[in-house]
Amino acid sequence: MSKADGETNITTAAKELGLQPKRLTEFLSAEKWIYKRAGGKSWLAYQDKIQQGLLVHKTVVIIKPDGGERVCDQVLVTAKGLAKLAQLTTK
Repeated sequence: MSKADGETNITTAAKELGLQPKRLTEFLSAEKWIYKRAGGKSWLAYQDKIQQGLLVHKTVVIIKPDGGERVCDQVLVTAKGLAKLAQLTTK
């Protein structure tokens, strides 16, 4: 998922960086860009990365096949964040 305003999900960001999504997720977690709450399933962005304009945190509603709704948290990488990640992951 890529948005017109330059925000992209971690999977798409990984592809743009030439990395496997799992490797980018591991990198983001190790470098304290994202985390999971105890017992949580969704990744969340650290506040300092949001304030730096590297990541944004969105809550999205997904319509399930049975017509029900599910609310999910999603971390999106900004264009600025993607540029920073390109520098950090090519060293």
